Amino acid sequence: MSLLDSFFNKGFKAANCKTLLKLTIPRIKLLRNRREIQIKQMRRDIVKLLETGQEATARIRVEHIIREENIMAAQEILELFCELIAVRLPIIETQMECPLDLKEAISSICFAAPRCADLPELLQVQMLFTSKYGKEFVSAATELRPDCGVNRQIV
Repeated sequence: MSLLDSFFNKGFKAANCKTLLKLTIPRIKLLRNRREIQIKQMRRDIVKLLETGQEATARIRVEHIIREENIMAAQEILELFCELIAVRLPIIETQMECPLDLKEAISSICFAAPRCADLPELLQVQMLFTSKYGKEFVSAATELRPDCGVNRQIV
């Protein structure tokens, strides 16, 4: 589904949403595996830096590892939310308003979509939720307005 298709077509297409979510899940796993390999290498580099007395450089690398681990944790949460939404799409399709038990998952996906360039399917999922719940719902999530429902670990 192209960007123009989702822009001009009114209505929520659960089948398209499910396909996009199912494509996102293995992409997140692939990205996580790559990050894990990079983190292991960075840890080895830190050991070498500490052995050679380059403590300041090692601290910078440790900060980078912490940032990468936080990204991995956020991606893991997004993966779980994608799985949850994919399973609950029949409920989403039948209800006009966002179900309360899915608000956190849907809002978090909408928040993460423009921020995760390596997960382009999320932007299309966000557009589908815009057609389902309106621009106000999605902009509340992307702008982190009060009671928007976005998971704080993703922020």
